[in-house]
Amino acid sequence: MTITWSIDHLSTSVEDVSVEVAPKSEMTLQSTTTDPKTGEITSVYNLASGDNAFLASVTYRSSIQKRAIGDVRKISMTFSTWATMSNSFDGTETKKPVSVSCTILGPADMTLEVADLDDLIGNGFSYLYASVTSKVRDTSWLGKLLYGVPQVK
Repeated sequence: MTITWSIDHLSTSVEDVSVEVAPKSEMTLQSTTTDPKTGEITSVYNLASGDNAFLASVTYRSSIQKRAIGDVRKISMTFSTWATMSNSFDGTETKKPVSVSCTILGPADMTLEVADLDDLIGNGFSYLYASVTSKVRDTSWLGKLLYGVPQVK
């Protein structure tokens, strides 16, 4: 007798999408820590490029959280960098932080295949775009979200 898990509402159909690829060869491990209270393990990598005063980082986290519905496995990735405004009138630059995160929550006791997790991430990413044509993502939904309209359809 075996127990298997699957994730509902995942499409396995694919669109050929061009996705920007980060320079992972620039990642330099800065630290790995474990929170003694929560048990969350965090690894921080800095990107070895750009301005040393404004470092970019990638942070990975993994933990098991106690919740009323049962234990939850939480894994996340956060990419933090900077948006730069260049003023051609006076030659100044202003930098402000910008980041993107992906968090996955699931039952801690769920045996999940990496392929299922990959499908979950792909489906989640797909919900940011209305469609893809010739590898190009339609960014109309991102435009709505960027300007404060969460009703994408």
